[in-house]
Parts: sequence; structure tokens; C-alpha cells
Amino acid sequence: MTSNSTETKSKKIKLSDDFVKHNSTKPTFEIKKKTNKNGKFKKVEKTSFSKQKQDFEKTDWKLFKDQKKNLRLKRKQQKQSSETSSEAKKIYEKLKCKKSENKTDLVCKLYNLVCGDVLRKFVMAHDTARIIQCMLKFASPTLRENISSELMPISVDMATSKYASFCVLRMFKYGSPKTKQNLIESFYGNIVKLASHNISHKILDHAYLFVATENQKAFMRQEFYGDLYKNAKDMKVRTLVDCYKETEQMKTAILSSVKSNLEHIANKNLVDNSIIHSILMEYLKEIEDVEKKEDIISIYGPLIPHLLTTKDGCIASMDCFYHSPAKNRRAIVKVIKDHLTKICIHEHGHIFLIAVLNSMDDTKAIKKSLFDPIYTNIQEIVGDKWGRRVIEWFIAPAEKDFIHPHMLKILDEGLKFGKKDKLLRRKEIQEQVEGPISDSIVVNPKLYLRDGHMGLFTASILNKLSGEYFKKAAIELSKVICSEEWTVEVHEQSKNNKKDEKTVESKLVPGIEDAGMHMALKKILKKDIDRSHSFGNILIDQLNPVEASKWIKSNRGCFVLINILQNNKHLLNAIKDVVEEHIDFLNKETTTGSKILKENLNL
Repeated sequence: MTSNSTETKSKKIKLSDDFVKHNSTKPTFEIKKKTNKNGKFKKVEKTSFSKQKQDFEKTDWKLFKDQKKNLRLKRKQQKQSSETSSEAKKIYEKLKCKKSENKTDLVCKLYNLVCGDVLRKFVMAHDTARIIQCMLKFASPTLRENISSELMPISVDMATSKYASFCVLRMFKYGSPKTKQNLIESFYGNIVKLASHNISHKILDHAYLFVATENQKAFMRQEFYGDLYKNAKDMKVRTLVDCYKETEQMKTAILSSVKSNLEHIANKNLVDNSIIHSILMEYLKEIEDVEKKEDIISIYGPLIPHLLTTKDGCIASMDCFYHSPAKNRRAIVKVIKDHLTKICIHEHGHIFLIAVLNSMDDTKAIKKSLFDPIYTNIQEIVGDKWGRRVIEWFIAPAEKDFIHPHMLKILDEGLKFGKKDKLLRRKEIQEQVEGPISDSIVVNPKLYLRDGHMGLFTASILNKLSGEYFKKAAIELSKVICSEEWTVEVHEQSKNNKKDEKTVESKLVPGIEDAGMHMALKKILKKDIDRSHSFGNILIDQLNPVEASKWIKSNRGCFVLINILQNNKHLLNAIKDVVEEHIDFLNKETTTGSKILKENLNL
């Protein structure tokens, strides 16, 4: 007991001593450590309590009161803005409700509540930006114009904002033509900045592709040519060449500026932008320095899948591929390997793929790196009009029925960058892929006879297959052609008299009656003269009596039999046997086809 009590007493004594030290009435001094010339420390008196009291008495009370007043006002404004926000949100809930009928009145009420500086604050905030989007959607044209004009001065900040950027898109979607043009012009001076920002580059791409006029597109491109065009636009400068057409000494500086801008955007991986594709295409055409061209190609080579979304980007990608050495070409092929299906069925991407097939010398690498991955999704690719061009180029390249002659000229420009003979390269590719393509026809022959366009594609492919590959594909196709269930989808335009609008209707017709399919069969049968296994012979073997009677009753069906006979004279007796069973039907028919068929059969 005694030891514990003495411990508590000692603790209390210690606490009281500390208390005395801290509450001593004696003046204390702050000690600063200061060195003299000899490097020794000396004690210096700083400020006594009496000096602090004098300083306190000199306080500027007027300034202090003003600061307090400003703080109160700031808090009050924050409270008012919070009240405005909550009230605006209540109106917004009514506005976005589908059952709400008086949307225009609600938008007017909202605008009266948030117009001015509040509107600019709301559009940048995460919880109120949606309110402005809704206002832009449901406002009357006049009110929408007022809202847009108030937001126009901060359009660049809005475009780079995570939430306000959606309001810019709404202004492009619902704004009047004048508003859209003014909005694009408000971007002038900041085009490169917007293109190199991860949010605004999508808005800039939309504006350049779908909204901007030709003059505005030229003005937007000019800012990539140098700082000279940021604040001043030149109507004479339409392309990169126009910048130094009259002053050749500026060429180096301008091309250097373009290169730095392209590198800056590529480093940020924001090249999926139509304006960047146009600038890159122009730069690659104009740059003559081999090292600088290789630099930009080495940067953009791995990004080629992002360039294939536009025509200019596709041309720039082709230029990159052509001027790359064999090692870099293989690297580019490896990069696009993961995106092959999308590239094949893209309006512009498929052209780049054809350019690769037309200029790359290593045909074994083409088979392994390009065709094999494509074959895994061949049905999806064949079902698309752009994808069919790629498949056809493998087996029947340069067919004018599918590729425009002008595009063939552009593709042939890439031949000078290869060493192997054009015909030899194409033959090697064809020999490697005709087996798998014929197998795909055997697996799903109905797909290849789905409609007239597909029929012409199938005819082009079938006419290039050789030997057994042709025979096994032809047998499966003839089974479909000679079956009772063979129908094709036909799209017809019908006019609505009330609204004077054209609508497209689809219907199923017998395959033998379709004009496109008739042309396809004619195209296949025309090649029978050069074949050891004739397609006409295979057709006659598969033709059953029921389907034969339908062919004889049809004008186009009769012409199919005529085409078989004209290209296969030895099938005269076989066709006679088919027709004699239905001679009564043939005599009743008065079509042109039935008359010519009787003449050829001497009936």
C-alpha cells in the first residue's frame, strides 16, 4: 500500500511542476540559433510579450471585418447555389419523364432559374451537366439558340470536360446549322489541343466528319501546319502543299511542325481521328527526307488498325506498308492479325488488306498470317459485301465486277515495292487457298446462293477453282439449285403515296426466277467449254422431275437449259429426256425461252 501511494504522489508532483513551468508569469523569450563569424552559436532575444501586445493593438480591424463579410457572402452564395441546384433537379426529374407533356414550359422554367453564370457552372458539374443536356434536347429552337450562345465562350473547356463534353455533342445534334458552324469556329486556335486530348478528340472527329464545311475542314487542318495559322486562316491554303507553293523556303519549317504534331498525338495514342488521318496522308506524300519518313512510319506502323476507319487513313496506311522493309511489313501484318474480321468487313479497311495481298512477296506468310485467321470467320466475311472482295482477291484477284478500275490502278502502284512477279504471286496464293474455300462452299452451299449478289460472287470463285476442288463445290451447289426449297431474297422499293416516301420491302422468290442468280448461272455455264467436269452435266444429274417441270414453265428456267445445251452439245439427249416428260407443259408455254428451247431440241 505504501509503495503504490508514493508512486501516485510522485506522479502528481511531476504534473504540478509541468503546470507551473507552462503557466509561469515570468516573461519568456524565443531563442534563435545564430552563428557568428567564428561559427559559434549565440543567444538572441526575439520578442517579449509586451512587444506582442503592441503588435496586437496595431491589427487592422477594418480589413479583418471585410474578410469576415466576404466569407459570409461566399457561404451564402454556396447555399443559394445549392438551393438552385436542388430546385433545378426537381424540374429535371419531371422533364425527363416520358409522360410529361409540357416539356417546353419546363425548359423555360429551368432556363429562367439557371441562366447566366449559373448555367456555365451547371454545365461543368458532374451532377448538373445532365440537366443542361436535357434542356438542349427539349428546348424550343429559339431557347436552344440562347442556351448555345451562352455556352459558346467556354466551348473549348466544355469539350475537354468529362461531363460537359456531352453537352457539346448535344449542341451538334440538336443545334441549328448556324449554331453548329459557330461552335466549330469557336474551336479555332485550339484544334491541335483538342485533337491531343483524350476526351475532346472524339468531339473534334465528329465535327470534322459530319458537321464541318469544306472551308472549315481546311481551316482546321491549317492549325497542324504551324502556329502561323492558329489565329489567321488563309482561304488559299487547302492542302499542305499550298503552304509553301509560293515560298519554298518555308517547306522545311512547316513539315517539321506537322511532324512534331503527328508525333505528339501518336505518343498519346489518339490517332483514331479523321483529321489526323488527312494530315498524315498529306505529310507522307510531301516528305522527301528518307530518315524523317521512316521515323513517322515506325511510329504509325503499329497503329495502323486505328487508321483504317477513313479513306485518307487507309491511303496513309498503304503508304506506310509500301515504304516499310520486309521485317516491318511482317510486324504490321502481325498487328492487324487480331482485327482481321473487322478490317475485312469495313468499307475502307478491306482495301488496305487487298493492298497487302497485292504487294507482299512472302505468300506463305500471307496464308499463315492472313488467310488462316480469316477462314475461321469466313461465313461472316462472305456475308458482307466488303468482305467478299477480300475473299475473291485470294482466289480471283483484280475482277472488275467487284473492284472499280480506278481502285485497281491505286492498288497496282504498290507493285513497284515488291520483287516477285505479279502473276506468280497471285498464282501461289490461289493454289494455297482454293482448297479451304471449296470446303467452305461444301459446308454451307445455301449461303453462297443466298441472293443475286452472292450468286455473282460464287460464280467468280467457282470459275477459278480447278479439278477436284471445282467438282466437289459444284456438286453441293447444284443440289441447292435443283432442290424445291431453293429461294432467294429480293429487295424491292415501294412508294408510299400518302407520305411520298420510298420503303424497301423484301420477299422470297424461287431461285431460278431471280435475275441476279440467272446471270450467275449463265456466267458459270459459259466456262464449261474449258472444263473437264462441266457444271451443266452436274446440274442435269441433280435435276429431279418436279423441279424440271418448274424450269420448263419459267422463261429463265428455259434459258438455263439453253445455256447448258449451248456449252455442252453432248448433253442434247440428256436434256431431251428431261423435257420429253413435260412436253405438254412446254407446248403450252409461249415465252421466248420455251420457243428457243424447242428450236434447239428440234421438237
